[in-house]
Amino acid sequence: MVNASLAYEILMYINSFYFGLFATCELGTLVLKSAVITSLYEVQKDPTKIGQDYGVLFGLFVVEATRLILGRKGSLSERDVPVLISVVLTVPSILGVLYLLIWQVVVLRIEYIWCTLMLTIQTLELVFASMFVVTMCKGPSYA
Repeated sequence: MVNASLAYEILMYINSFYFGLFATCELGTLVLKSAVITSLYEVQKDPTKIGQDYGVLFGLFVVEATRLILGRKGSLSERDVPVLISVVLTVPSILGVLYLLIWQVVVLRIEYIWCTLMLTIQTLELVFASMFVVTMCKGPSYA
């Protein structure tokens, strides 16, 4: 049997480092796109498109950082409530990454790689967090 707590903690540790890299690269890429590729955003017709991309990106930063902090705290203290909140926050985090991957006006090839890797890590965390919560909620077995 897989130790769900250990696997979940390892994934959270990896994601804490990858998220810093992901956030820095995505912010830099968005600044570059807004400075160089403004014609693709059609800023003259609809200036809210680039603002929407920045809003989604900063919202993703806040949700993902909160999710990582609660997940690591819950995993280390072996409490299920912070992990449950972390699992619930995974859904908006995945939707934010999907926005950056699919619905953003301009998506670069390197962003496909970054976002796909982020989605893979988040999906694995969701699976192991669910296993961890199920094992935490079960009563002790004395047999």
